Amino acid sequence: MRAQVMTTIRQFELLQGYLGKATCGQSPQDIPRNVHDPVMLMRGNPEHPEHDALGMRNREVPAQAELLVLGDSQVYGACVRADQCWPLRLQAESGQAVYNAGVEGWGSVQYALALEELLCLAPRRVIVGLHTGNDIAEAFQCARASTSPLAKSFWNPSWAALPLANLSDKSRAERAVARLAAERPDLSPEDILAELGQRGESDVNPCVIESSRFYLSEHFRHAVQDLSHPAIAAGLMITRKVLGHLRDLSLNYGFALGIMLIPTREYLVATRLDEAEVRDRDMLEQLGVTEATMLSELRSACADLDLPCFDLSGYLRHFVGGRIYPQDSRIGHPNAKGCELIARFVRDRVLPGLDASQHMRAAVGGVYPMY
Repeated sequence: MRAQVMTTIRQFELLQGYLGKATCGQSPQDIPRNVHDPVMLMRGNPEHPEHDALGMRNREVPAQAELLVLGDSQVYGACVRADQCWPLRLQAESGQAVYNAGVEGWGSVQYALALEELLCLAPRRVIVGLHTGNDIAEAFQCARASTSPLAKSFWNPSWAALPLANLSDKSRAERAVARLAAERPDLSPEDILAELGQRGESDVNPCVIESSRFYLSEHFRHAVQDLSHPAIAAGLMITRKVLGHLRDLSLNYGFALGIMLIPTREYLVATRLDEAEVRDRDMLEQLGVTEATMLSELRSACADLDLPCFDLSGYLRHFVGGRIYPQDSRIGHPNAKGCELIARFVRDRVLPGLDASQHMRAAVGGVYPMY
């Protein structure tokens, strides 16, 4: 009861603070999507025209959320319009109210913190979208830097001296893009990537598979999933604790909880490497092994906790060559077509699985993982 009261107080404080702000005549492009926050490290900006009073990408904060979806930019819909992100597509296709609680840059720790705040929406079902691309690395950083006592409960002080994952390949690629754009303002973004790809720039790996053409960032994806790195191994341990906390919340508050594993575009290509034309095959093969290991660890964690787990990898691998990601781009977020496919997967497989798991729990006091 005390937890419910504290959650309601926290929600009121957030709403009170956010509703009192004004955009001061700023145009939408001048308003950042995210703002710094000492608890979450970053939050969605409630002043952004696509966001509600809590900074989430919804028209308004509902009195009650039938289905709550937590996640990062893969859930938020980083490269599509608000009405094209898959939680909103799911709402249109299922006819059920869906609340999009995805924020760019979040990881598993932020999902636990956000769910604590959103419990007063009394969700009946909650889906947590775990993105293997960076959620584990983000978990380590949030547990280390957040001021939240809950975040600190996932942290081991012995990890304080551990170095962060090496993101030099990602930074180098971004600098190369910016440098060439400054040197050759006549080049389009597509031409810039094509030039860098031909030069052999790291993490600008040209890929052609079926009708799709894009540029892969396999070094970056490998760095944030490599369990031989101590910070990534710690991030996985933190995520296991987070999953246990989420499970406890679902039991205490009576909502059905499911974990959906969202793979990287690079991993999907790696699973079909014999059909793809790529420059750096060896690194993609290494990433394939690394991400498969991470996915296996997360499925195992869910099984240990009797949490229903839904892995998108087997489903999306069939469509990776069908233009479900932005073309001639390094962006690894699904486009409108990709979001439509994910919404269909959730409608047809995840929601029935959650309902079945809830009935099973009521009948036998537990659930079995559903892959």
